[in-house]
Amino acid sequence: MIEGLNNLLEHNDIMCRIGSTWYRLDEIHVNDGKMPIFVSDEDGGEYEFDMADIEEFEPSFEAFRDMDKHIVGEA
Repeated sequence: MIEGLNNLLEHNDIMCRIGSTWYRLDEIHVNDGKMPIFVSDEDGGEYEFDMADIEEFEPSFEAFRDMDKHIVGEA
């Protein structure tokens, strides 16, 4: 499942807001019950946060939030 998400991120610019800064979501991992994410800013800086640090996704990505997972499919 995480590999599929990372493939999606590799081919799409998914933006997320952490604090007052917008970042491009580059990778998601699962390690020992935690979910570290790797993001980059518009200047090319790379940072590591936790998935829980994300306060908002870009509006076009939010459109998928309420989609019925049984219609779309489950991993």
